[in-house]
Amino acid sequence: MPSTITLGHIEAHEKLTARVLFKPHGETSYVDLGNVKEYSEAHERSPVTRVVAEAGYRRTNDEQTDVVTYAWEFTLDEFDASLLKIKDLSAQGTTAQQAAATAPAGTATITSIVCERWYPIGKVGLNTVVAKIATVTLTEGTDYDVDLDVGLIRFHDTDNVDAGDNVDLTFGNVAVDFETFTGLETPTFRGDVMILETNQFSKIPLKTTTFTGVLRATEFPTQSGEFGTWKVRATATTKPAIKRRSAA
Repeated sequence: MPSTITLGHIEAHEKLTARVLFKPHGETSYVDLGNVKEYSEAHERSPVTRVVAEAGYRRTNDEQTDVVTYAWEFTLDEFDASLLKIKDLSAQGTTAQQAAATAPAGTATITSIVCERWYPIGKVGLNTVVAKIATVTLTEGTDYDVDLDVGLIRFHDTDNVDAGDNVDLTFGNVAVDFETFTGLETPTFRGDVMILETNQFSKIPLKTTTFTGVLRATEFPTQSGEFGTWKVRATATTKPAIKRRSAA
């Protein structure tokens, strides 16, 4: 027979981890938010102390909890494009392609330039750029700087370049796929949440919590050495249903 999970059982004394799954309203399947680095219960209670005055003294008479909100906070260390829909409260992403082009097939014109400002060329992953003002070919590093990877160009005030000039560009670029999202289009951050708490000894959840609620990002990926680390907070808007495993 499986052993009961009670005080003293090895599974009851190991650090828990969790998986968080989220099903936006209108959808039929859950999104796995990835590896949970840390998590905690963040229930909010607002105790109000009732007092009475007697002979100039105030003493506690009663305490009442006025507000109870069930919430959980998760630190996640996986981050990919499929989660942008939740992080940015956006619509389902679609895939857009940037076709490869061999120089000088790619073309762009930047009008009325302002020197020392960056201009997007319109493509990323460039492998070559040629810039001209009328028939004069500009020199990279002298007349302009270019960031090939992100597709930005900046012009300098030189003998060949003046503010207000129009610059014609020809370039080549690699093929790139993008997932595009429209932020704040639909309230996909509202839906059903499933929290599965486990430990290293068993993948069978020790506790399963399900509820309908709100999922929102509270901390976004930063340049802290952990590029994919972000936090989400799940707040229940219905009574959570909790199942605790009593046997392994």
